[in-house]
Amino acid sequence: MVTLDVFICQENISLYKKLLVDPNISDGQRDLIGKMLAEEEAKLLNLFSQEQETAKDFNLSPSVQPESPA
Repeated sequence: MVTLDVFICQENISLYKKLLVDPNISDGQRDLIGKMLAEEEAKLLNLFSQEQETAKDFNLSPSVQPESPA
């Protein structure tokens, strides 16, 4: 269910970026949101690398070809 996790990370990143431009938050809140944003971006990169590995697992190697229908 990596795709759903990617979507959630992207939504969280979008929300955190919107919160960071709010002039009404304190410096402490800004620091905390910045840390949460960095964690979410790292998580997203990890999920993307997992998706790439999964995609490679489903590809056939060049030496293995599907049988042609007779």
